[in-house]
Amino acid sequence: MKPLHRLLLLAFAGLAFTAAPAAESFPLTDDFVAYMKSVTNPHDFGRRDGKFFPYSTLYGRRIGYGRPVDDAALYHAGETPAAAEQHLRRGLAATAAELATWLAREFPDRPFAALDRTQQELLVDHAHTEGVAQVNRAFAAAVLRADWDALLDGHLYVRGLGNWPDTIKNRAFGQRWIYGDKTKALRPLPRAG
Repeated sequence: MKPLHRLLLLAFAGLAFTAAPAAESFPLTDDFVAYMKSVTNPHDFGRRDGKFFPYSTLYGRRIGYGRPVDDAALYHAGETPAAAEQHLRRGLAATAAELATWLAREFPDRPFAALDRTQQELLVDHAHTEGVAQVNRAFAAAVLRADWDALLDGHLYVRGLGNWPDTIKNRAFGQRWIYGDKTKALRPLPRAG
């Protein structure tokens, strides 16, 4: 092997090695991916003839599960649901990696990999939907402390509370984190009678 090729191979291996821990710290479960699909494109906008095609949103043209259209060929060829899911999975993994970097800067004593699954999912859900740059520090601090009362009562942008707008995202968030699966409930509802 030529010295330049060996150097490039070692450099690439080093990049792959340093990127692996962030991906491993947030393995994507089918359950979480299904939830994210339900909040990013709950009506399968743009889907016809077994494929996704670009559709309009307030944020511009999107395809699949909310991904910006980055290739004009998608207007004619579309993409399969499997490809749309793979793009979503890559986007979620990239969000988790970006969050890990953000947390290391903003909360150096609370690395992303050390958070429990609930904390990781709440942060990835919010950051993937809103953007990592839009994650409010107080919101993140409440998640990091697992202070669910502060999170649910003190942050207007938390989705799923009865007095917030009744949107699909709000209902999905509420079902997943507040009203639904009692093993995940951030604040269990009081028992009736």
